Amino acid sequence: MPEELIIWPEYFDSTLPRRLGRRVPKHQAIPHPTIKDLIDVCRELNLECEVYKDKKYPRMWHSSKGCIKVLLRENRMLSKNEVLRLIAGKLVELKSASR
Repeated sequence: MPEELIIWPEYFDSTLPRRLGRRVPKHQAIPHPTIKDLIDVCRELNLECEVYKDKKYPRMWHSSKGCIKVLLRENRMLSKNEVLRLIAGKLVELKSASR
């Protein structure tokens, strides 16, 4: 049975403090990430994901960005923090390459 992880764009938003939902260090975050950014990163990392555009992050319920559900297979069991660090590293890499 695959493990499912819910990933919110707010986890990677460098403009947010940790108390409002940022889960990675500021040097691994980018300003205002989008669902599309997360989908692109998941494709780069070969992670299966489903998009939920109508969901709202509980701490930021007034700004709806949606979320993604990442499916981890048995042969790729990682903790949520490890997955967040992988996504954050690739997100910074992709954003710096597009500048």
